Amino acid sequence: VADFGSGNVIPINLATNTAGTPINTGGSPASVAITPDGQTAYVVDYAGDEVLPITVSTGAVGAPIHVGSGPLYIAITPNGQTAYVTNYGPGGTTVSVIDLATNTVIDTIPGFNAPIAVAITPNGQTAYVTNYGGADVTPIDTATNTIGPTIPVGTDPWGITITPDGKRVYASNYGTDTVTPIA
Repeated sequence: VADFGSGNVIPINLATNTAGTPINTGGSPASVAITPDGQTAYVVDYAGDEVLPITVSTGAVGAPIHVGSGPLYIAITPNGQTAYVTNYGPGGTTVSVIDLATNTVIDTIPGFNAPIAVAITPNGQTAYVTNYGGADVTPIDTATNTIGPTIPVGTDPWGITITPDGKRVYASNYGTDTVTPIA
């Protein structure tokens, strides 16, 4: 769990639902995503404009991966090869793409309007990004890292999730207190 205020990431033992020893990131952790093999947690540090890999078994924090301004959310492809990070900070209009084998940014995708959340389809072919600065969601083709036409939703979309079968995307709209389903 990312604890933005304390600068810590707190592991949770899923068998006992108890918190473990906090891991200090030295920054402002905003979100966490864990690789499908459970080996590495990637923590988004909003204040540091970076993503920090943490070895799950030891809690060791690895070298920071520098991304765009004010990163907020991260999603990892189902094959564990790539992560997508939304960059919301000043001028926040990009998504950083990280190669998880090398922990390097391999692409920066422009064209967003205050991107907040990101979710990836179960087949790994599409990432969906909420544009808090607008009333839409932007799809990304993960094979080419190109964006498609925006999909209208409610005002100020914040959260996003995808059903396990990949047939529906749901965007929560902060500005209108609604949820928009997307086929």
